[in-house]
Amino acid sequence: MRVAFVLSFLANLALALISFAILPERVAIHFAWGGAADGWASRLDATRLTLALDTLLFLTFWFAPALLRRTPARWVNLPNRTYWLSPERREATIARLGQRLWTFGTALFLFLLAAGLLTLEANRADPVRLDEPLFLAALAAFLAYTLYWTLTLVRDLRLPKGPGT
Repeated sequence: MRVAFVLSFLANLALALISFAILPERVAIHFAWGGAADGWASRLDATRLTLALDTLLFLTFWFAPALLRRTPARWVNLPNRTYWLSPERREATIARLGQRLWTFGTALFLFLLAAGLLTLEANRADPVRLDEPLFLAALAAFLAYTLYWTLTLVRDLRLPKGPGT
């Protein structure tokens, strides 16, 4: 899953650089209901913002497992924390959480890629207008995945049934 996570991040960086190369000097960076542009920035500022946000998100997801290893268990908010972060299970739990975070990060970067492509398309149109139905479909898909991801995380962190639990 790490490979998909890195590739989805790199795809967003590539899109930001391509957008910088082909968009006009002034670009729409925010859209109102209906798809009309209502926030503008210079092409350079929009690219800087995108690159900074993508990099911050990437680093947050990438280093989360290492941070969890160094964080005292009492500061980690997980269902059944005492069980899952006990010394004999801690490393396996952190490895599982890392994989799950990279999976979620991949989904987030794919959503951002879709939003970036739609923003690129909108800024190349005359007049500038976001394809709102397509954006809302991408948002709905991402939110549905987020709900699924959260529910399966909570389910996976239930106490196992059987002797010794």
